[in-house]
Amino acid sequence: MLSLRRHGAGAALAAALLAPSIARAQWAEPCEQGRRPATRAVVGGAFVGGNAALYEYFRRAWWSGERSDFVVRSDWDVEFRDQDKLGHFLGGYQLSRVGADLLRTACVGDRKAAWWGAAYAAAFQLQIEIWDGYQKKYGFSPPDLMFNTAGAALLVAQHEAPALRAVKPTISYARTGAVKHAGSFPAGTVGNELRTTVDYAGQTYWLSTDVERLLPDGAKPYWPGLLRLSVGHGVTDWIDAETGMPVRGRRKLVLSLDVDPEKLPGGHPLWKQVKHQLSYYRFPAPALVLTPTARGVAWYR
Repeated sequence: MLSLRRHGAGAALAAALLAPSIARAQWAEPCEQGRRPATRAVVGGAFVGGNAALYEYFRRAWWSGERSDFVVRSDWDVEFRDQDKLGHFLGGYQLSRVGADLLRTACVGDRKAAWWGAAYAAAFQLQIEIWDGYQKKYGFSPPDLMFNTAGAALLVAQHEAPALRAVKPTISYARTGAVKHAGSFPAGTVGNELRTTVDYAGQTYWLSTDVERLLPDGAKPYWPGLLRLSVGHGVTDWIDAETGMPVRGRRKLVLSLDVDPEKLPGGHPLWKQVKHQLSYYRFPAPALVLTPTARGVAWYR
């Protein structure tokens, strides 16, 4: 039976929840005289504690099944059409971003923080994939590892090439009927195992671009700065509504103009941090669905 791949979205969600508290720590300006050692101790404790908490979550939620010898499974293009791989990409990016923010809070320079944050994310996700390898249900997935690493690499690339910071990986989510009725599907079916982190038909992964930032100065006045251009990938329903068994979904490619929260008015430091964290979510807006069937512009969650 098809096994659900799910760690990427879970890691991304955890990173998103951690980010606001990290941002609050940055406002304290901890690098002033005499405060650096204590701050680094706190940040080090946050890394260790966060790693332990996430590991315990995965152990309880996903690794309670039958163990096996180490097995490798290359799970490309299964029923949910690699939507899980984009979750791994987003997870690698968000873990890297949060790790880098923590290191900056500990007075580490920007470049070192970006590289070490990415190294932490890659190492953390590698350990998850290795543990998967000893689970009969999952196995070690080289594609998952590749997308984990690509997400972490994007954070480094954005530091080394600042123009890339105009492009931001984002996510939107609309709960599907399948996950709402997961408990009614027969035990042992994939549908019965559905939860938010693996509700792939409800997830859309986007690359959201700050167009204004990329335009030459003379063209900037002609672009509404509040809007960004987003290109998304989703999948149609891949769970049979009656049996709970998997069916082959179809890829959705989507174009959208949506609001960039960072461009909302207001310059208070607290509000700026809130806007920054919100900018990693693509809020509902009109969109053009290009595949699997092209249709006109409609509201898209």
